[in-house]
Amino acid sequence: MEFPNQNEEYGNEEAYDEGIETEDGGSPENASKRKEVPKSADSSVRGSRAKKKNPSTRSWVWEHYTREPDNRNICRCHYCGRSMACATANGTTCLKNHLEICKEYQAWNESNQGQQHVLHREGEGDDESSKLKLSKCSESVFREASNEMLVLGELPLSFIESLAWKHFCSKVKLYKPHSRRTATRDIVEMYVRKKEAMMKLLKSNKQRVSLTTDIWVAPTTGASYMVITAHFIDASWQLRKLTIGFKHISDHTGTTICCVLLECLAEWGIRKVFTITVDNATANTNAMEKFVEAFCLQGIDALVLGGELLHLRCCAHILNLVVKDGLGEVENSVSAIRNAVQYVRSSSRRLESFEHKVDSGKMTRGSLSLDCKTRWNSTYLMLTRALKFRSAFDRMENEDKLYNDYFDVEVSEGKTRIGPPSVNDWDEVERLVKFLVIFYNSTLVVSASSTVNSYKCYNEIVTIQKNLISLKENPDKELKVKAEAMKDKFDKYWGGLKKINKLLIIASVFDPRNKMKFAGYCFDMLYGKDSPESKEVYESVYNVLKDLFDEYNRAVTRTGTASSSQSSQSQNHSRNNSQDTDKMDFDVDGYERMDMAYSEMVKETGFQDSSTELELYLKEKIEIPKANPLGIQFDVLGWWRINQCEVRKTSVKHPIMLKFSNHSK
Repeated sequence: MEFPNQNEEYGNEEAYDEGIETEDGGSPENASKRKEVPKSADSSVRGSRAKKKNPSTRSWVWEHYTREPDNRNICRCHYCGRSMACATANGTTCLKNHLEICKEYQAWNESNQGQQHVLHREGEGDDESSKLKLSKCSESVFREASNEMLVLGELPLSFIESLAWKHFCSKVKLYKPHSRRTATRDIVEMYVRKKEAMMKLLKSNKQRVSLTTDIWVAPTTGASYMVITAHFIDASWQLRKLTIGFKHISDHTGTTICCVLLECLAEWGIRKVFTITVDNATANTNAMEKFVEAFCLQGIDALVLGGELLHLRCCAHILNLVVKDGLGEVENSVSAIRNAVQYVRSSSRRLESFEHKVDSGKMTRGSLSLDCKTRWNSTYLMLTRALKFRSAFDRMENEDKLYNDYFDVEVSEGKTRIGPPSVNDWDEVERLVKFLVIFYNSTLVVSASSTVNSYKCYNEIVTIQKNLISLKENPDKELKVKAEAMKDKFDKYWGGLKKINKLLIIASVFDPRNKMKFAGYCFDMLYGKDSPESKEVYESVYNVLKDLFDEYNRAVTRTGTASSSQSSQSQNHSRNNSQDTDKMDFDVDGYERMDMAYSEMVKETGFQDSSTELELYLKEKIEIPKANPLGIQFDVLGWWRINQCEVRKTSVKHPIMLKFSNHSK
């Protein structure tokens, strides 16, 4: 339902067309007969006109009509579309009478009884080009929206009874606020509805899911909670992420973690799992071993390759451990810079004093960020920004007595704050930041949760490994020592093929720009081109890839056989009626029928031919994406989705690879 812009300013003629009363109380038709107003009184008349309201849209009836743009005396009904005269002299009685007999309006009004009128803009933005629409919204909709606000905003339930919320509702007059007890009941009901929808989604897709799990400890109570998230790609090739569990656990043992996982999967009816990503705690390793033993009882296809590749260590967590070793080497230097940044940010006066010593111009408190000690990437950002103002910090040390006194204050028994940062501290941190950028960029990639990134992980691992090897040969002894310490920690989790889950390498194969050529190139760069070690690693990865493909091939064959057997039962029944008199006994030693032998040969040949599907995919030319001036990244899922739909491409040549790639990402 469209509305004219009620804030529009009209000239004199337009004002008369809209029905603004004239001085003599006449209508627009009598405007020409009006006596001219003396110029001296012109301003006072305009002032009196400005104070008068516009009666053209003052009546409630204009919520249901829109004036014709080319004829302001004609309007159109929003429901039946009938055109009606709406000259100001005629009033709005005829418009009201029409609504009483308009069947379309009566039907709309009856279906929206007990609801409120709500104005909203149709279109994007708040510009004048977007049009106002009138709709009705029930109190239940506002109530549900307020409950969602509590959940999404992580607000306490008491907020719904707060004075601020009641004041807001009284001003906008949307609905009467409900109590926190009602909100609690509504949120529980909303949770049940959402859960049913999620279970329906999982059931309809029948997907093999990958899980991530972590344990959170409440800072106030010390209680431990285990969060479980399911990741899968749906039928439309969209990445889905569902939190399926947030369970209280009594301890952090492997047995408890395994039991909670099994209970959660049973609750959601999940019977197929691809991988489970956990951190590097010993209890998690024990939990994964117990989980494989228990979950294999679900069926032959519950786990891939019997759970050999189930346990996947969190890449972001490993990077965090590696970087912490590097930061530990310069802990005092980092603390000195942290204390200096904290001093500058502690008050507006100190920030202003620091600003006077900055040559680059005006700065804000955000120009210097303070880190969170448990998040190394925030420490990296703090150090990077502080290095830009190194000269300003040096001037502070030479000119600001309060700055130096800040570090002389005793903060604990006989200990003062570390700092101010010396020349050696700045040099140490500058060396560290030069190669921390490698880990920072990799962390951004592997930590992404809303996009597919598994095919990128091995690239980040190899990038870090290659750079650490180069830094170990650096002539700078200090940098060399740091690189060696970080390389030792890196090798603990990702050194050699036995310590890395091969799925991280195999996932890169499903990037059509890489296939096995990228993995082979990385092996040559790490172990030497055409070296025996490089060839051995390549063969090892390829064999696992082939084993995975064969297992998916068998699963697809079983599914196809089960569906085809049902469709052929009716045909077999009709055939059996005609073959009852021609039954033959095959249970005789040495008796062999050629048609049965041929059928067995076709089954075996079909399986062998399908195994070449993998080789066909790997031998095809790699995808070379076209230049993208907008900087949009290549969409791997989009490539597989398109090739699934195009008959001339993957949907015919690689049906099993499609199924395999759907889970490997």
